[in-house]
Amino acid sequence: MEDQQENNKKEKMDWLKMHADTVVIIGAIIGSIFWMNGKFSDIKTEMSAIEKEIAIVKTVLVMKNVMPVELAVAEKPAKN
Repeated sequence: MEDQQENNKKEKMDWLKMHADTVVIIGAIIGSIFWMNGKFSDIKTEMSAIEKEIAIVKTVLVMKNVMPVELAVAEKPAKN
């Protein structure tokens, strides 16, 4: 019984030694995916802040009669 448990432990350790590099590579790939996901989230946050600032600038320019109202409310052209 003890020999069987020792053999099982040895088999598990051998398997871990053989596949340790694969586990590290898969872990690195998963970590990089999480990191990229966080960066894309940061970019979205920054873009929304920039759009708010642009809206404020347009409002001020319209109020000072520097920018025509039609230009301030014009939508971005659709990309095909």
